Amino acid sequence: MFSRSNASTEIQFRIVFIYGLLTIELMKAGLIGAGLIGSALYKKLQSRGWNIRFVLRKSGLYENLDKKLEGNYLDYAQELDAAFLAIPTADDGSIASGYIKSFLEKGIPVITCEKGALSNHFASLESCLEKIGFSASVGGGTRLLSYLRERDSAQIQEIHAIVNGTLNYIFDEVSHGKNMPDAVKSAQEWGYAEPGAEHPLDVINQEASGDVPMKTAILFNVGGFGDCHITASALHAGKLDDAEMKELLKNAQDRRYIVSFTREDRNEDVIGGFRHYAGKWVISAGFKNINENSLYKAMLPGGVNNSILISEGKNETYILSGPGAGAGPTTSSMVIDAFRLVNKK
Repeated sequence: MFSRSNASTEIQFRIVFIYGLLTIELMKAGLIGAGLIGSALYKKLQSRGWNIRFVLRKSGLYENLDKKLEGNYLDYAQELDAAFLAIPTADDGSIASGYIKSFLEKGIPVITCEKGALSNHFASLESCLEKIGFSASVGGGTRLLSYLRERDSAQIQEIHAIVNGTLNYIFDEVSHGKNMPDAVKSAQEWGYAEPGAEHPLDVINQEASGDVPMKTAILFNVGGFGDCHITASALHAGKLDDAEMKELLKNAQDRRYIVSFTREDRNEDVIGGFRHYAGKWVISAGFKNINENSLYKAMLPGGVNNSILISEGKNETYILSGPGAGAGPTTSSMVIDAFRLVNKK
């Protein structure tokens, strides 16, 4: 296989022999999900020349998003070079895990942005991890999972990360003078916030108690921290109540939702969140006071960005920051994973 690229696009081809003749074919893909991310991914794959064999959406199986197909999606999986999973997490990840396994059993690599499978079913997928593109599940376009996996976990002393671009955007806007309701409304209008919630408290709780625990579990599991794994369901992220929200609003400009992995327990000024113990690591998260720790300010991104700070000692600190939410960064990361995986086949 080889790819042709220029400044504006990349097109992936496959070399095959038919009746002794050399033939060049476009890469073939199947797509599950046609929501905000799935629709954007469909367009991006088409612009790069991929041959999309089918799209599975809630209303059925389709060709080119509009022509209905008969049968099961696996009936159209022959000769697929990759499968893309772009669905929201509607359960504990069992649905997504089932899709991933069904393709892996046929030798088809899977690229996913879904979070439930790798956060709650990591143990059953770990042996196939090298055939799964998961960069978009945490950090959007930042690719912080790949960055973390390149470090030696035995040398890491602590990690601090902002993994929810929506919450970071809201609190960054507040720090620049916008009131909380307007900041939340702006996040919704830009498509950063998950659908379904209306009130600012509901939006914040949806991101903090639903999205962040899944991303935290993936970050820990994929990062290879010792012999233990964690699940999102074990993190017990409680929701903020009205009193905690009132307290949060008092100094919202000094708060960010930060996830930390440390080797010792620490007392912190934090609102909400969770604390969990996994092997030699303490996993903590919540709306932390950024003035308490100089490392927090060092890694603080603006806007909808995500970031990760990895400390391997007093003079060894590594920081990566980049776009964390939105269809553009997420689908770009998925396409990068796809090129990597199909060239390994």
